[in-house]
Amino acid sequence: MVRVGDLDTAATAPGSPFLDALTKGGAVLLADEQLRPGPGAAGPRLPPGAGPGVHSWLLVPMLARGVALGTAVFMRSRSPRRFEPEDVQLAEQIVTRTAVCVDNASRYHRERTTARTLRRSLLPQRLPSPSAVRTATRYLPASEHTGLGGDWFDVIPLSGARVALVVGDVVGHGLQSAVTMGRLRGAVRTLADLDLSPVELLAHLDEQMNRFLDERGDEVSLVTGATCLYAVYDPVSRLCQLARAGHPPPAVVSVDGAVDFVDLPGGPPLGLGGVVFEEREIALDDGDLLVLYTDGLLESRAGLRHRAAPDACHPLPDARVGRAEGGVRHAGP
Repeated sequence: MVRVGDLDTAATAPGSPFLDALTKGGAVLLADEQLRPGPGAAGPRLPPGAGPGVHSWLLVPMLARGVALGTAVFMRSRSPRRFEPEDVQLAEQIVTRTAVCVDNASRYHRERTTARTLRRSLLPQRLPSPSAVRTATRYLPASEHTGLGGDWFDVIPLSGARVALVVGDVVGHGLQSAVTMGRLRGAVRTLADLDLSPVELLAHLDEQMNRFLDERGDEVSLVTGATCLYAVYDPVSRLCQLARAGHPPPAVVSVDGAVDFVDLPGGPPLGLGGVVFEEREIALDDGDLLVLYTDGLLESRAGLRHRAAPDACHPLPDARVGRAEGGVRHAGP
């Protein structure tokens, strides 16, 4: 019995049938006397409980994309019939398909782990504490089975005590969406330093997204666009300017608990090019809560997406993070 992580010296010793199968890249048949090696010789290791009744072995190397993953072992003990050449063909077909599945699962796990680590590193680890607002965020995947999305959020201090609140979502899942998300977040921070209005910033971001897609070439199908909502709050005038590119509209939770969705033109997603975005300006009173989110918050447990805004009013009070002069909450993807 060999534990996971331990080295099986019998399997890797010179003359081992396991090593022989991997070296020549073909099946190895063993029967009767071949299963009883002489003293000091490396022979097959019978699994616990196999007993001496095992009289025929078939070892098939597991190969995927030119990489050896291991050796599959077939044994016969109860049936007196030995493995025949037709058994080898069937076993090789089974092992070939199994090896591809194992390799795909391993690649998926590696990419998912890489994307998760990259996404976490690209999101803000600690939000700034502007004097104008109090902010709170939460990044919560809607499902572990849908893959990693490209959702992001940010809080950017601006001149004159103003603050920019951003939330966005890259269409697609996996490593490429996480990379695009990081690039878009960096682009938003750079553009915000230019003191642009929300519509101007989205127009520049749309051009940047087009450049990202052009760079991907024939891989463009992996990421087809992105949505974004950009808001700038001025604590002096208590006015908030907002614009969105295909993103769900923000909600305002007033002091008395009423929930209203901002009447903000949706605009097309980023990446279409040559589009014109529209801007709205709203007044926020002391204690109002501005809620920014991604479409994952609108998913019902039954899997329905893009529910109408009035139907989404019920989850929002539960999602509140407390009273503030301004607030941002993110949930997704």
